[in-house]
Amino acid sequence: MIDLIDVCDDPRLFGSRAALLTHATVNIPHGRYALLSQSPEVHRAVVDVIAGLRPPRHGYVRHMGLVSWPIGRQGFVRGRGTGLRMIELVCDLYGIAVAPTIDFVSDLLTSPQYLTQAMEHWPQYVRQEFSFSLGLVPAFDLYVIEGAIPFEPCRFTRLWLALFEERIVGRTLILSTYRQNQMADYCTKGLIYEHESLRVDDDLDGCIIRFPGRQSRSDGGAGSEDVVYADGEIGV
Repeated sequence: MIDLIDVCDDPRLFGSRAALLTHATVNIPHGRYALLSQSPEVHRAVVDVIAGLRPPRHGYVRHMGLVSWPIGRQGFVRGRGTGLRMIELVCDLYGIAVAPTIDFVSDLLTSPQYLTQAMEHWPQYVRQEFSFSLGLVPAFDLYVIEGAIPFEPCRFTRLWLALFEERIVGRTLILSTYRQNQMADYCTKGLIYEHESLRVDDDLDGCIIRFPGRQSRSDGGAGSEDVVYADGEIGV
């Protein structure tokens, strides 16, 4: 469960300050939600508030249970550190054994040999697979996924989807994607962003019709523009 209580937020998005949330108060019960709006380019900033990655200017967000980072977010996997080092950091943060986690991620990846190399030199497909694989390691109570769930017909997709479907049984999911078929497959309700607020809508099919999925510039891949917040933090 997530509660937003009198939340106000006006970050700088793509170079301009925007009123993102204005006195937003909403209860998001346990369930599976597709985040939908007429402005998908702001979904990343909305997700950051919902997931507790960035505190709002006013009000607060309350979570019941452990919340994931935005799994699948472009730019999450980068830098001079190796994949093994990233696994160690996640395991240390969540109190998870390192060796079985390395085995788990290695078994999923198409090219596990990249784990010993700096992430900044990885091909894009390795970055994407690693990001999604690492998101299955902690036992989250609320999964936040930003971007398309793996869909290419390959070994990684088959393995990841099977594990993901096991992980989300009895858990909450918030999915932000432009792929309407994935919304229909994995979600049962809409989490609608409009008029600088959020609301829950039980009619997912109707929501998808009113807010058809479209790709935002933050979904455009590694070369897309990052979201720059007012405090200078870059949302990636």
